[in-house]
Amino acid sequence: ERFHSEREKGQSYPMARNMAYQTGLIPLLNSFFAVGLVSIPGMMTGQILSGVSPLLAVRYQIMVMAMLLGACGISSAIYLLLLKEEKTKDETKSA
Repeated sequence: ERFHSEREKGQSYPMARNMAYQTGLIPLLNSFFAVGLVSIPGMMTGQILSGVSPLLAVRYQIMVMAMLLGACGISSAIYLLLLKEEKTKDETKSA
């Protein structure tokens, strides 16, 4: 959605792609900032209650959050690449 709105404003493809990518990662980055300060995630809470060292539980939680960020980043990048391929196919058909 952000990509298309940026393109409608007249932004070039790379600028619109970068803005869409950065905007797509904002919710996950905000949750990164809140973990441990505002909320303690369920996996980390369960490990601490079961007797695991809090430092080990934090390491696992960081790993889970990093995997979520990686999955979000990779899926956003693939989607934006597919949009570019679709755009180039449409341009070659209309030419």
